Amino acid sequence: MAPQASFSIAPGAGAPRRIEAADARADGRRRIVLLGRERIEIARSVGGVFMHIALAPSAYSGIVLRLSEHSDGGFHYEVRLAHRDPDLAVTLLEADDDCEATAEWRLWARYLRLPTLVERGDGRAEPDSPRLGAVAIGPPGPRRRGKSMTSRRARFLTRRKMGRGSQTALAERGAEIFPGSGLDR
Repeated sequence: MAPQASFSIAPGAGAPRRIEAADARADGRRRIVLLGRERIEIARSVGGVFMHIALAPSAYSGIVLRLSEHSDGGFHYEVRLAHRDPDLAVTLLEADDDCEATAEWRLWARYLRLPTLVERGDGRAEPDSPRLGAVAIGPPGPRRRGKSMTSRRARFLTRRKMGRGSQTALAERGAEIFPGSGLDR
């Protein structure tokens, strides 16, 4: 059975999101997953023993978008919270609409502060954009130059006093600026 994803993620809301997901090894073949910004909790019962696991979102490698082809020629999308241990991986959404799947994929990544990953044909999950460690690599931003920057004075320069006009007047009349130097202007 597909996970219930009939809710939307409100960026400012701090309450954890609850998902009931299929789990082949659990009693009743169900498990409950609570997804929050600070903690992800998985609760299930196996062989009559209740298990409750709490992990930080940083323990997960990212949010994976998986694409598979239907027999009728269409595509099926799966958004999954990926972990090294397959028992701790959580399916967040299964859909046939690419716009819905992409939106949920990016929303979950932003909500949990995890990288977006794409599953390739061989089953490996790779970042959707180039990365250097945890930092996304992209083109550099524009330099902060232009009229808005040149028209302003630095804060410390605004406190300076204006110079006296008498020395500029001497230079204009052709008088000696530095007496004794022998240079006339």
